[in-house]
Amino acid sequence: MNYNLSPEEKLLLSLSVLNPSADVLRGIGALLTDKIHPVDFDRIFECAAMNEVAPVIYENLRVFENIPGETIERFRNAYLYSVRNNVLNAEEMIRVLRFFEKGGVDAIPLKGSLASEIIFGNPGLYPATDIDILVKMEDLSKAEEILAEAGYGKLEGLSEEDMLSNHYHFVYRKDNYFLELHWNLVKRYFQSPPGFWWEEAGAVEYSGIRLNTLSPERYLLYAIFRLFDHGFSPLKFIIFISEFIRKYTNEIDWDKFLRFSRTYRMERVTVFTLTLLHELFGAPVHGDILSIHVRGHEYFSRRILEGIFVKTERPHLIMFLYTLLLDSPADFAKVTARRFFPGMGEIRLRYGLPSNSKKVYAYYLMNPILVFLKKR
Repeated sequence: MNYNLSPEEKLLLSLSVLNPSADVLRGIGALLTDKIHPVDFDRIFECAAMNEVAPVIYENLRVFENIPGETIERFRNAYLYSVRNNVLNAEEMIRVLRFFEKGGVDAIPLKGSLASEIIFGNPGLYPATDIDILVKMEDLSKAEEILAEAGYGKLEGLSEEDMLSNHYHFVYRKDNYFLELHWNLVKRYFQSPPGFWWEEAGAVEYSGIRLNTLSPERYLLYAIFRLFDHGFSPLKFIIFISEFIRKYTNEIDWDKFLRFSRTYRMERVTVFTLTLLHELFGAPVHGDILSIHVRGHEYFSRRILEGIFVKTERPHLIMFLYTLLLDSPADFAKVTARRFFPGMGEIRLRYGLPSNSKKVYAYYLMNPILVFLKKR
């Protein structure tokens, strides 16, 4: 599929791919040397920063000549900041995982700084923001005690009962570190039993410690849900999935992956996402997936690209559009109805109300209007 993109938009997408092919590199070179349409490097950097892909763009851009020194310096600084932040996050994650190991709690680290090194092969290319760890639901109380021992405190103000019934992770903080403790990896739009994610778990060696890992099929399913749940932005999440597929293409059981996506009613979302990645970045997606047509593919693709290049206002409203990618009209109706008329627990979480607040009834009545008025 051909997209009508500006030179800067084409460069942003082409430079965001790890190890671009010779053909892609030639295309980048042609755009950089085009005298008729000079490149607006300021726009590229602003868009790259918004999408958290400046580090990988630096890795690709620095091999070209005639790039303004100021431009290279801006991208280099973004890369160095990412390296520093990721190294600190990785060290802290390993420290926390050792606490869990000592306390007898199984844990699976997710994405972040470890993903940058394991999947991208470079500690700075995939910027990490927080620490995400999956534990078994029956180990939540013990995990919280261990985190307290490691110096973490749970963010206050939200009912634990509401979080358990309406969310999928708790948030903890220690100094400048934020840690999300997950007991499930999907919410709201899809349902899966927490134990599903632990089935067929593997392990890798990293920094002298044995790390539990999701199976490739489950990790891919989780990454696609996370991208969908964030309204298909930032570009960092899209690139992550593309690079994950490239690295594990021979290990992914595509039949099993499709079966999982159908079981948990994620088929249209997964097929659409993977087809888009194949179109934009040549991701090696299995032919059985590419043979499935998702109605509205072209329209959704254009909207996603628009969101990459221009900051989306009120992204939660855009999610009403993307919920049309759910597997059936009934799924769409169910999610939409819950968005307007959620349970009281979700109302409290949505508006930051304490468990005993009487305001919950007023917010419940006003919610259908507030959904359109709020900025987040």
